[in-house]
Amino acid sequence: MIGSLCSGYGGLDLDVQAALGGGTFAWHAEVDPGASRILSRHWPTVPNLGDITTVNWATAPGVCVLTAGFPCQRRLGRRPPRRTG
Repeated sequence: MIGSLCSGYGGLDLDVQAALGGGTFAWHAEVDPGASRILSRHWPTVPNLGDITTVNWATAPGVCVLTAGFPCQRRLGRRPPRRTG
């Protein structure tokens, strides 16, 4: 089983699945609405646990492989907000 933190749109997840020759996801953890829509479209049966700071990890399904994108770059102040217009 694979777990994915700060999943984004799931690009790293796809690569990990390919490198492992398969595998199933127990869960994703992503807060961005756009990325969450993409995850739910590609993995409709995999739950999105949402914000990693509010998950009760004691009750989350265990995984053998954990992937993680760089977390919440905008909230950590490491990337400026997106520009619109």
